[in-house]
Amino acid sequence: MWTCVSCGETENEDDYKFCFACGAAQPAAPEGAPEGRPGPPQTREISSAEPEAEQQPDAEEQEHGFKLPKALTSLGQRLRHAASAGDDHVINVRVSAEAQEAVELLLQAGRFDNPADAAGFFLEEGVKAQAELLWVIQEKLSEIERLRAELKGLGGSR
Repeated sequence: MWTCVSCGETENEDDYKFCFACGAAQPAAPEGAPEGRPGPPQTREISSAEPEAEQQPDAEEQEHGFKLPKALTSLGQRLRHAASAGDDHVINVRVSAEAQEAVELLLQAGRFDNPADAAGFFLEEGVKAQAELLWVIQEKLSEIERLRAELKGLGGSR
């Protein structure tokens, strides 16, 4: 386990080179430090003579001295949010090229931020459009379950 110098997350496994919480890279071990164990947190000194605007790192810059894409820095937070969402269920689906193009159109139009939300939109609309079919299927399945229970009741007790 190692501690992230950016956000302080302590549950990061040694095998992974980025923080699960914020996406920051694992700090390099200082020379002479045992492999797999990070050294003390990296820090940088800021003189009080610097203007206030220069003291704040760029939105993409981390304390470890290099820039990460915004998508990577928020990856950990997005994963935690997705895992904690109670009403949302994640499923993997295969889609046709036509469906993929439709998802891409929604993304290009700015209607959704990511393919999962766009695909979810189409899935919800499909459920609404086929509500009558789904109702018929539910009725038939209920009837099948009733008939199975009836068959179990035939022939008396064992």
